[in-house]
Amino acid sequence: MGMAASQVRLLQLTSRKNTIGYQLQNLSLQKTALSRDMQRVTRNYQEALNTKTLKWSNNAGVSYVDLSYANLMRPGSANKNNPYLITNGDGKVVLDSKYQQYAEMISPDGKAGGDWESNRTQILASLTGISSEKIDAAFASNAALDTAAEKVNSLQEEGDKLKEPVNNDTAVQFFKRAGNVTVNTIPYNIGSLYNSASTWTNLGNASTASSTLTNILNGIANNMKNYLTDEDYANFTDACNTTMKECNKYFTRNDEATKDGLESGIAGIKKDGDNFTINLKTILYNLMGAYEIASVKDGQDSYGDTSMGTRVYYTRDKNSVEWQNWKASHDAWQAEYDAAVEEYNAAVDSDNQALTSEEESNINFYEKLFTAIAEKGWVANSQIEDNDYLNNMLQNNQYYITTMEEQTDSDGKSYFEYSQDIASNFENVFSVNDTDAQNEALIDYEYEKSVINEKETRIDTRMQNLETEQSAINEMIKGIETVRNDNTERTFGIFA
Repeated sequence: MGMAASQVRLLQLTSRKNTIGYQLQNLSLQKTALSRDMQRVTRNYQEALNTKTLKWSNNAGVSYVDLSYANLMRPGSANKNNPYLITNGDGKVVLDSKYQQYAEMISPDGKAGGDWESNRTQILASLTGISSEKIDAAFASNAALDTAAEKVNSLQEEGDKLKEPVNNDTAVQFFKRAGNVTVNTIPYNIGSLYNSASTWTNLGNASTASSTLTNILNGIANNMKNYLTDEDYANFTDACNTTMKECNKYFTRNDEATKDGLESGIAGIKKDGDNFTINLKTILYNLMGAYEIASVKDGQDSYGDTSMGTRVYYTRDKNSVEWQNWKASHDAWQAEYDAAVEEYNAAVDSDNQALTSEEESNINFYEKLFTAIAEKGWVANSQIEDNDYLNNMLQNNQYYITTMEEQTDSDGKSYFEYSQDIASNFENVFSVNDTDAQNEALIDYEYEKSVINEKETRIDTRMQNLETEQSAINEMIKGIETVRNDNTERTFGIFA
């Protein structure tokens, strides 16, 4: 390309580059305008939510129901059959005329400390429509269930105190317990062989070596059975099988990797002519690695404890007097515990059949409500069922919504803890707009937001394409300028 042509091309590219720069600037301004539009849409949406009233929600404000006396103080889906007390400044429960007649049976003057227990069955039967006989039978079943549960818990605590005598063995101590294993009349002292890293034992040809090592590992597993739980024994046996499977590769394969392994003895196996020698220390070390992996339970990082960098393994001497005494005590406890669990399960079945789920739910609701009336006292208000009146009283802090949570003291006795945090924490009580107005504002907001997002996406795509073109033009300009400079230098060089 001649210098004149290069200059023309350079001017064309520079012009296009400037045009792209202008377009990018224009698109950037459009994005800024869209950002302002989004702020306007958001502001309009917020302004549409100014008028507030108290509502009740069970799903963090996704949907609402009226904050009414019925939704708080009568069993139903809104309160999930759990009473939310309306209380006054003195903490007394505010009642309508229906509840007042029953509250007068508990505390005629409305004072705290009324007699709920004496009137319990009569009031519950009247409110739920369940016969007094059925209610009393249900209470008896529930008491039997509590007794059975208490017995199971007591035995569980007793069982926790029956600590099995367990040893935390190092690997050396672990294999000392394996004792001697005799294969083909040849005794192998496992503890000594594990303690000797330099001892290599000739096991003969591949077939004999494989058979002998298999019998050694099986013998170790058999000797350790008396020191391991059934689960640990199964894991240890699996580890022996895994280890033997790895060792058999060296007895049967002839690939280069196997030859290298036999040459180095890295797996504790070497080949001398047609015969194989083993280093049991190395093989048993690998075995314990497989045992640890097999023994790790869900949620654990590793098997056993590590103390001062030394791994320990859990064993028990089932022939010792200490372990036998523990076993006898544990077996006796287990039999008693199993019987208690069976008794508890029978009590659960009986309790489940005493009432339908709906009957039980309603009884539990009124149990809590009238326990609160007895403990806190009560006042009557004929206006309490008017939603607007109740809303005003709550917003003006003349009435409060009070929750009650069952707790257990240090002696295991149940009691109720009362709290007015529900309103201040906004867990169920929300100040919201009219539902229709809110939904309409939300629809408008989502629509306008989607339009803005679509425009912004188109702008982003256009800007990305222009930036790509701009980058390519910069490269072409750079190339033309390089050629031009080279030509200029060459021309001046000719006439120099």
